[in-house]
Amino acid sequence: MTAENDRYDPLPGLLSLPGFLYRRLGPGGRVMVKLGAGLFLVAFVIAAVVLVPRITETKRERAEQERKHAAAAMAERRRRLIAEQRPHSARAAAGASRPAVEARLEALILADARARVAAGDLRGPAAKRVECEPVAHGQDVEGKRVAYDCIAVTSDLPSIDDSPGGVIGHPFRAVAELPIGRLTWCKVSVRPPDANLAERALFRLPRACSR
Repeated sequence: MTAENDRYDPLPGLLSLPGFLYRRLGPGGRVMVKLGAGLFLVAFVIAAVVLVPRITETKRERAEQERKHAAAAMAERRRRLIAEQRPHSARAAAGASRPAVEARLEALILADARARVAAGDLRGPAAKRVECEPVAHGQDVEGKRVAYDCIAVTSDLPSIDDSPGGVIGHPFRAVAELPIGRLTWCKVSVRPPDANLAERALFRLPRACSR
């Protein structure tokens, strides 16, 4: 052997290795490589044609399921809020004074709040009493239809230093039509701070309990 026959090409770097190996192949090997590459490309195209629509359809179905679940959750929330805020009505004694009407209203709301707790519709302990105050603004100037903000008190907060005490409980809105003695009240559902515009509409009080 001559020195020339003993020569060999050093292995190239990793990125150049495929080209180096391809050049070392004979004609038959190169044909096989090209055929294999062509088959791989065809298989890739077929897979893309088959899989991409399926993936798109899966995403569409998933989005539709999420939309249906969100709509169902909103419908259930609406049903619950309508039931929770449904107006209740009663009558005061004919010719009763305004303090007597207000006492009757507070007694009715107290009974309602306790019944809701007993039925599991309200969380927490049963209310101890109800406190109602006339709404500060937007009242009937003649005082014939008076709106009240009421709270069914479940806990009293003690005063600390210079801070006055307070109460914790369930809010209600009530309306007293004094000339005819009609009393109407609604449980006020507390709106979460992160509610969107569509959800906020669900928390509007029925007209019967609005000012």
